[in-house]
Amino acid sequence: MKILLLAFNVQEDIFPYGLSYLKGYAQRFHPETDIRIKEFSFGNRFGYDINKNIEQQAISYILIQKPDLVCFSCYIWSIEMVVKISRAIKIINPEIKIILGGVEVTENHLQESHCDYITTGEGEIALKELIDYYKGKIKLSEVHNISYLEKDQNVQNKIVQNELTKLELDTLPFPYKVLPEKKNFEAVRIETSRGCPFGCHYCYYAKHKEMRYFSLDYLKENITYLFDNYTFKNLTFLDANFNLNKERMAAILQIVADNVNKTKKKTRINLELKPELIDQEVIAILQKQPFKTFAELGLQSTDPDVLEKSSRPYNLEKVKNSLELLNTSSVLYKIDLMAGLPGDNFYKFLNSARFLLNNAKKQSILPVHHYMQLNKTTFCQNKEIYRYEKNNSSMIIKTDTQDLLDFYKIKLFVAMLNEELKIENR
Repeated sequence: MKILLLAFNVQEDIFPYGLSYLKGYAQRFHPETDIRIKEFSFGNRFGYDINKNIEQQAISYILIQKPDLVCFSCYIWSIEMVVKISRAIKIINPEIKIILGGVEVTENHLQESHCDYITTGEGEIALKELIDYYKGKIKLSEVHNISYLEKDQNVQNKIVQNELTKLELDTLPFPYKVLPEKKNFEAVRIETSRGCPFGCHYCYYAKHKEMRYFSLDYLKENITYLFDNYTFKNLTFLDANFNLNKERMAAILQIVADNVNKTKKKTRINLELKPELIDQEVIAILQKQPFKTFAELGLQSTDPDVLEKSSRPYNLEKVKNSLELLNTSSVLYKIDLMAGLPGDNFYKFLNSARFLLNNAKKQSILPVHHYMQLNKTTFCQNKEIYRYEKNNSSMIIKTDTQDLLDFYKIKLFVAMLNEELKIENR
């Protein structure tokens, strides 16, 4: 059996982290199965000619390889392209089976893309058991974490979060041991946990509140392998809230520090931190490291009503204290706002912007993101929120308090403000 794992990236030179999990886990049970990873980079996602060229490349690659199964990893920047490619493959060669996976995929894509399956949970289990099915070991109804059409009706098989009763995260293969061909990357990424205990309505992580962790022994062994065998300048931890557990954070960073000291590699570490959980102890842990640290902090808004509607409550005074600690530390950071959340308006946004301008003193500009409604998030059930694309994650055009003209005013204001700030900071 021959399987292709495909993904599309905006950036070049990105290690196929998620696809390597899929390949490594599947081949642990099916070592004889030919599983190949291929990623395409299209740089500027808005370039029509570039995108069409990539579509032709991908379709041609699939047809030349003659796989039994093609698995597409889908994100907000690639889902439309994947749907078109899937349709084309089914027209040219209907015998090729196709499965779409990733946070962007919904049941609507079963019909839109003409694919055979979509994943409804973590993909490692789905792919392994789908191979079991094609080898006659189990029935299709026994394959976890997938949906498919049967007599034009959607069938959703049982969802298992990483088969907790059978599988611990430590049994997953370390992705950088799965694809040993290339050893030089600008940036590498790893995860030390899965899940998020918070329930923000705009965030996909809210669907997976139960926290699961890779053990420190697993991380020590594999982070050491990464430093010993790969060349990179940036190491990004993918955890949604890296400072959720200070003791664990300190232990993981100590593993990194030991390897930085041993290999003498100049490395920058990128983390996502919960701003209200930053205290003097967290700062002390970050400052003592032999590497530069860059922290990303999501504030979104300072308005109580907006935060309540988004299920993102926090103590603003604690955030202010956290920023004071960061401002006097060696830790670099970015803290941003999200424009367009339900309940927000231009004047509430100005208050949020004023808070950051007064307190985030290390920032030379005001980072702002236009709220994009992501598939499978709680806000998808809000009937007062409208977006460009009905079935795909896309920018908001109307909420209960704003419409696209209001968002455009905010965009113009932020653009002019940041231009002034750049001049002031020259």
